[in-house]
Amino acid sequence: MLVNKNSWLLNIPIAHRGLWNSTVAENSIIAYERAIAHGFAIEIDIFLTKDKIPVCFHDENLERMTGENALIYDKTLKELKELSLKNSGEKIPTLDEVLSLCEKKTPLLIELKNQPNNEIVSIVTKRLKAYKGEFAVQSFNPLYLMKLKKIAPEFTRGVLGSSDIENCGILKKFVVKKMPLNPLVKPHFISYYYKNFPIKNKGKLPTLAWTVTDKETAKKLQGVCDNIIFENFTPD
Repeated sequence: MLVNKNSWLLNIPIAHRGLWNSTVAENSIIAYERAIAHGFAIEIDIFLTKDKIPVCFHDENLERMTGENALIYDKTLKELKELSLKNSGEKIPTLDEVLSLCEKKTPLLIELKNQPNNEIVSIVTKRLKAYKGEFAVQSFNPLYLMKLKKIAPEFTRGVLGSSDIENCGILKKFVVKKMPLNPLVKPHFISYYYKNFPIKNKGKLPTLAWTVTDKETAKKLQGVCDNIIFENFTPD
């Protein structure tokens, strides 16, 4: 399945973790509401809690955004809801809360984060099969995407990549940089680190550049990628 040239995925700038700033927490309901109000699509990150509830949060460790030095997948949803996101009274939202907010209002780019519980793919897929809004799914983990292709071939799926990934082993670096499993994943698009554009191994697939942080860089990427995932500024 090819991504249509008129698809939202290629034409609506995507707000990274919502439209957040120094006073609005990333991956918060308020950040998502602001993105909707400005007409942007939204990128979200998904982890499973200890009790297998998908929640929207970027970091494996909770400390940066909540002050709690613990791994997100070691906490139940009830325990997570007792925490507040940095500089706000906002709570970590569940995927269901975000789907309810965004359905038929704005598209979602959903990243499946690497984690110990591989049930994330089947659990998230079950929720998305009942969702009536527009979305696409992406991940650095090609095994997640291969499973997604098997159980939900109709979903638009994309591979995340980068030539500059750190703090991981040689094999993971190779997979993330070269994307050698793409023939098995059969992605519909590629999301690649913006500093690495242009990328050589994309074939004819459309590309998204992540995460662009200023207008000057966004302008330089015009014609080099098909769309941007952005933060810290508002695209024209």
